Amino acid sequence: MKRYLEVVGGFLIVFGIGASAYLGYAAWNNDDYYAKVRALEKYPTHVLYQTEFKMAEPRQMLLVAGAFAAAPAGIVFGSLCLGLAVVIGRQRGHS
Repeated sequence: MKRYLEVVGGFLIVFGIGASAYLGYAAWNNDDYYAKVRALEKYPTHVLYQTEFKMAEPRQMLLVAGAFAAAPAGIVFGSLCLGLAVVIGRQRGHS
């Protein structure tokens, strides 16, 4: 169980940082969203541009939120698994 938690903890840390980098890259290069923003800036009262922007906005928000949340979540849960592995190792060493 100790080795399993160590592997899972390491995987979660690496996956969280990798996912954060990928989501940040995807948010930065979301050309569809930025095209909709430029169109809405040009014609702010046009209903079709407002609708297209409202449809593109949630994806951008989720990409940004994932970019900011994936690394901390991976580090926290990975560290939790690594800490449990240390505790299990110490208990087995004393038993």
